[in-house]
Amino acid sequence: MTTWKHTVRLLRCKPGLLALNVVLWGIDDFVPLFATLVIREFLNTVSGDASAGFNAWTLLALFVAIELGTRGVVFGGVAAWSRFWFRLETMVRNNWLQGLFGVTNAGDVAGKSGELTNRARDDAEAPMWYIETYVDGFGNIVFAIVATVIMARIDPIITFITVIPAALVVTVAQFAGPMIRRYRRANRKATEQVTAFVGAMFRAVSALKVAGAEEDALAHFEALSETRRKAALKDNLLNELLRSIYGHAMITSTGLVLLLAATKMRAGTFTVGDFALFARLVGEVAGSAAMIGDIMARHKRAGVSLRRMEEAVDNAPPESITAHAPAPLTGHLPALPAAPRSSRDTLKELTAEGLSYTHPGSAEGVHDVYLRVRRGSFTVITGRIGSGKTTLLRALLGVTGRDAGVIRWNGEVVDQPRDFLTPPRCAYTPQVPRLFSESLEDNIRMGIADADISRAARLATLEDDVARLEDGFATIVGTRGVKLSGGQVQRAAAARMFARAPELLVFDDLSSALDVRTERTLWERVFRDLDATCLVVSHRKPVLRRADHIIVMRDGRVDSEGSLEELLASSDEMRRLWTGDIAAA
Repeated sequence: MTTWKHTVRLLRCKPGLLALNVVLWGIDDFVPLFATLVIREFLNTVSGDASAGFNAWTLLALFVAIELGTRGVVFGGVAAWSRFWFRLETMVRNNWLQGLFGVTNAGDVAGKSGELTNRARDDAEAPMWYIETYVDGFGNIVFAIVATVIMARIDPIITFITVIPAALVVTVAQFAGPMIRRYRRANRKATEQVTAFVGAMFRAVSALKVAGAEEDALAHFEALSETRRKAALKDNLLNELLRSIYGHAMITSTGLVLLLAATKMRAGTFTVGDFALFARLVGEVAGSAAMIGDIMARHKRAGVSLRRMEEAVDNAPPESITAHAPAPLTGHLPALPAAPRSSRDTLKELTAEGLSYTHPGSAEGVHDVYLRVRRGSFTVITGRIGSGKTTLLRALLGVTGRDAGVIRWNGEVVDQPRDFLTPPRCAYTPQVPRLFSESLEDNIRMGIADADISRAARLATLEDDVARLEDGFATIVGTRGVKLSGGQVQRAAAARMFARAPELLVFDDLSSALDVRTERTLWERVFRDLDATCLVVSHRKPVLRRADHIIVMRDGRVDSEGSLEELLASSDEMRRLWTGDIAAA
């Protein structure tokens, strides 16, 4: 979708507010013309060159009234433009985030957090900077035309000179277009790399310390920062160079005009008022020519930003980024969409038939998996490292796409498991849970105001940890939960699941950061206090002993399945996993 089409869609979003901005800023652009005409008449009156009309005091009072009125217009324009800007910017950013949440493979998003943060922060602003030139430029260009006509009626030759900057600006802007796009892309890419590496360092603080790699990490960070500095310098230098060319073209033109005007004043063909009019308007008219170059440059930059946003959500139609949608800026935050329970949500049986998914650019994945989870059952998926356990869960839940297979909930086909297998039907705790840099309470509630977080924390064996935290549930957990231990992060994520009371609980290796005693206590509470149905990835013997049904994965396929006793009797792979002859995780 072209930059121009995106821009037109945004301009049509709030037509009333847009028209108000155009009128207010148009008045602001025209005020210099009115004030200049008053000054011209005032000086001509004082010098005796004016025809019969207003006296000097009347003109002076009129000038003061115009200037005072301008202040009110500017105040109103700032208020109107702020509302217009933030509504559209918020709408663009919300639309883009909505598309981002719909990306087929969630791993593509998780692995590019720094890059995507930069796009959400900076690229969403670029279209508004571009639109600003139109809102302000409309009145400015109309002013320039009217002012040029007035000056041409006084002296057409001097007026013609003011057109020269416009031709120069357009020529330079066209020539610089490819460089603007190239330098802007390089600057954005370098910024993304720095942001992404900062996030990676925060995630791997412990690993860096254990490996003694702090100095190497800092050296790499400095190298990325230097690359970003150079890219930003080129981008900003080009921007300032263009502004300098535009500005000097205006100054040169203004100087020539004033020299010619002074010559004509000595010849008596130019009044003092005419000279004052040209002295004030020439710069303004030349500035309008510079705005043409600014519009063209911002068009290129907005195009780069919009393309980058489109590329990040390539599964969504390009027009979705600028689709008209509510963007409330005042009042209470919109209520979260309710997820009422119905008889259709009650789990009887979840099945997957022929489920297959292959990682892009690889032959690894899961192939032709048949799975059945009955209500009240405790189903465990186990297998050696790389056997496809996590991939199977992610394909089943729609976190990744699927190449083949049919998923059914109570016999009904589920076309979009990512949207359907969510609370109150299903909740999922991944192998590496994600917490936000908010309070522990907010991380458990996640917007559910009536959630019983105390009960959820107790089910997750987190109540003693909460009591030891400085501010209890109100404790800020830090970026990605950095202030908590690995086990506390996993149990906080489990509490988040329990707070939603889903029909199906899905855990991916919950035991990876828990000791055996804590894990045993957690499962005892779950099965004592909940009517739980669980689908769990685990390799621990206590979990396998508790399982009603075990699925053994090998090389992305189901090697065998059944109860523990059946598998120990019939499956070589299960016997090797049980005795520890091969690594399982």
